[in-house]
Amino acid sequence: MTAIKVAESLGRMFYLVSPKATTFATVAEVPPYVADTTPWFIAFIFAELLYYTIKDKGVGLKPHEGKYNQARYRLNDTIGSLSAGTIQQMSRFFLGSLQMVTYNYIWDNYRIDSIAFDTFKVTTWIGCFLATDLAYYWLHRAGHEVNILWAGHSVHHSSEMYNASTALRQSIAQSYTTFFFNLPLALVFSPSQFAVHSQFNLLFQFWIHTEIVPYMGWLEYIINTPSSHRLHHGRNRYCIDKNYGGTLIIWDRMFGTFASEKIYPEVVATKEEEEPVSYGLTHPINTFDPVSIQFGHFHHIFKTVLITPGFTDKLKVVFYGPGWHAGVPRTGLLEEIPEVDIKNPPIKYDPILPSRFNYYIVFQFAIVAVMSSGLLAEGYKILPLWQTQAVCVATLASFVTLSKIMDAKPYGLKVELFRTLSVFFIAEFIARSGLWEHTYWQRRGTLIVADTFLINSFYVGWNIYKYGDNWTSLTPATAKKDKVKTN
Repeated sequence: MTAIKVAESLGRMFYLVSPKATTFATVAEVPPYVADTTPWFIAFIFAELLYYTIKDKGVGLKPHEGKYNQARYRLNDTIGSLSAGTIQQMSRFFLGSLQMVTYNYIWDNYRIDSIAFDTFKVTTWIGCFLATDLAYYWLHRAGHEVNILWAGHSVHHSSEMYNASTALRQSIAQSYTTFFFNLPLALVFSPSQFAVHSQFNLLFQFWIHTEIVPYMGWLEYIINTPSSHRLHHGRNRYCIDKNYGGTLIIWDRMFGTFASEKIYPEVVATKEEEEPVSYGLTHPINTFDPVSIQFGHFHHIFKTVLITPGFTDKLKVVFYGPGWHAGVPRTGLLEEIPEVDIKNPPIKYDPILPSRFNYYIVFQFAIVAVMSSGLLAEGYKILPLWQTQAVCVATLASFVTLSKIMDAKPYGLKVELFRTLSVFFIAEFIARSGLWEHTYWQRRGTLIVADTFLINSFYVGWNIYKYGDNWTSLTPATAKKDKVKTN
């Protein structure tokens, strides 16, 4: 790859692209920009980790003890975010792309030819950029102000940390519950134009998930910046329902939903007015289980509907704001949101595990990540759909079992032993049963997988035998000066 190609690839992260080079006649010609940018996602995460290791002298990597500059990256949270992003991408093998199917249908049957824009004009490119971003503002705002839509979007806000990996904590449900906000664009903008700008809009929002980049001066009035989006992820009262913009922040300024971080001289007049942002949900979920992260709020809505009297109020539980209950405005009362103690910020959920288990989790997650990346990149083109879906289910099961260890559940190791033994027996069966044709190297590779998971099973089984359910409370003497504790 030439230096120019690398620069172009990096530029897409910041919407720095050529309109001519990113205009296509059909959707089939539109490159998978998001998938192609995956190396930059990884590079940004490692760059942040390098910064916190060297420049920050490791302070941001330490467990949270009530200070704002601690726990900016933690292994469990990062894996939780990456897991959410992976299964969100895999959901398309089960649910398809409802957005593009309906968008294409409207364009083919209902576009307004008298005002439909010429795809190959620069003005059309700019118009679609603005229209896509405006549509995103409203779908994002609805995702916060309508409870059933918040059930999907809350996944992205569930991390109590704010870093590049947080950007990848995406919802399965959101794209299927908010896609209709983009459909009016199909009346005048071609599917290929929308497919381009919807990807760039998403890519732009990756780099703003960082605490490293400070206030950006005059750019704060135009684009969505790290500072503006940090506030959006806050649980402080002054952060609630603010800064919905995707690429541009002008929509928030136009519609009265803009606010600035209260930590900069450009924003606050005195030190006493400063209020750093505490990230996450107002009522933290306190788990790394991907199923709970993805569907926990749907379960909450269901339970609330059951106990709410009256059909009308049951509907309001679903379609009013997440803070609504009888006797309050549609979006709830700001005063009912728990206050953040500025001097003693909320302790982040971060069960501390013995190092041996952290190493084990990293190793297992790396195996699953490589497998799932291969499937998402090229594997799905080769495998039958049912095999692709089977790999997806296995991936989800692996993330769930690893989360039980990260959550320091007493039964976590037992669940993991069941998983490793299952993979061992399945791999052995595939390699030795003769039901599938294999090349020599395919069979050898499958047997290596079986052997690897057999060794893992012995390791997990030994820890269960030695410690039982008490592995979550190992003393320093038995865990090489590591101790499990749950904040």
